[in-house]
Amino acid sequence: MSDSIPPMANETPFQLSENAPVNFEFISNAEQPLSDAEQPLSDAEQPLSDAEQPLSTRKRPKRKRTNWPLLTIAICLVGVYILYVFALPEIQVAIFRSRFPKKFIPPELALKGSTRTLLRTCEFLFVGWFFYLGASIGSFLNVVAGRMPEGRTIVFGGSKCPYCDTRLSFLDNTPVLGWLLVQGKCRTCRLPIAPRYLMIEVVIGAIFVWIGLWELVSSGSNLPHWDSSGRSGLTSLVLFTQWQLIAAALSHAGMFAVLIMLGVANEGRKPFPILPFLVMAAAVASPKIFNPSLDFVSWTEPFQRSLISKLGPIANPLVSILLGVLSGLGLGWISSFWIAKRPNSIVERHWILQCFLIGSVLGWQSVVTIVLCSLIVYGMTRSLWSSRSVSIQSFQSVEAFVPSMCLIGICMLHHSLWRQIAYLIGIV
Repeated sequence: MSDSIPPMANETPFQLSENAPVNFEFISNAEQPLSDAEQPLSDAEQPLSDAEQPLSTRKRPKRKRTNWPLLTIAICLVGVYILYVFALPEIQVAIFRSRFPKKFIPPELALKGSTRTLLRTCEFLFVGWFFYLGASIGSFLNVVAGRMPEGRTIVFGGSKCPYCDTRLSFLDNTPVLGWLLVQGKCRTCRLPIAPRYLMIEVVIGAIFVWIGLWELVSSGSNLPHWDSSGRSGLTSLVLFTQWQLIAAALSHAGMFAVLIMLGVANEGRKPFPILPFLVMAAAVASPKIFNPSLDFVSWTEPFQRSLISKLGPIANPLVSILLGVLSGLGLGWISSFWIAKRPNSIVERHWILQCFLIGSVLGWQSVVTIVLCSLIVYGMTRSLWSSRSVSIQSFQSVEAFVPSMCLIGICMLHHSLWRQIAYLIGIV
């Protein structure tokens, strides 16, 4: 028996003849030395796992920063809700019983716990909805104030980051909440977003809440010639809807929103175009054309009222708007030489447009009162800032906004006391 293993049936024995060529390529590749990267690691050189690494060299996971502004606002909202819905009714009942022990508790305080909680929750949500509506309009007017002077359209193209041109998501574009979520920085390039966007949304949202509470819930107690002796409160507003009052409140809130937009546009290098402004002015002044009862102060007051009967029901609001526009343009043009240093400046032009808008919505009587009082307040403010105790450079940094701030502030004060002011000048 031989020690060699015989070949299989389908195998041939390996024979190497002298003349046969030999391919040494596979032999040379096998004998190639390994590089440093391909060398096998010894046990001491094996990488350690995360658990085996020392604490000083471990990679710590990135910790998300707490969004303190958003958390603070959420806590404040919860606190205000608890105070208004649960604590305030009990305080009111205790005060009423201490003052009038023999009288019955008012119906709104004598409701059962669940019913009162539901009603006050609806009132709380009503205020929140009005704020969100105003903040949404403020967000839109931010886009209008930024694009219109530059000649860009507002119809196409969503909101984008001004630095990296990244389109904002729906959540980041939400009024007030979006700015707080990103903490005032773009998610992509992390460059800061101007806080004026947040300020305009908050201010216009607060104005809508103020109009809703002061004019709607109070059943028009600030409006001249308006019967406010009926029911007031949110319940009467929902159950006994006064559509005329709602139209008037939306018109007035829109007027204040456009006034703020023009005041913010003073920061730009180009003036706001006339045609878009006329469209917005027509939108906020048109309700009293279709409903003459919304023309709260007639154009003939406090003078002869017999001229009203000679004109039709639609002609009177048109004449009121025309006289208000002419009065606003005249007073705005005359007073603009005092508030603006350079002729044809942006501040001067926007001041005239603001007076134009106030006259078209509130009438010539209101625009005369508001402009004259605004000039007095602006003069006092300018003299205060020009005193030795205040730096002149600090006044020049906000000089473009001071006239509009005085005008809007006086207009809000006038609107709150419109009925009382009309009574003083002999209208009511």
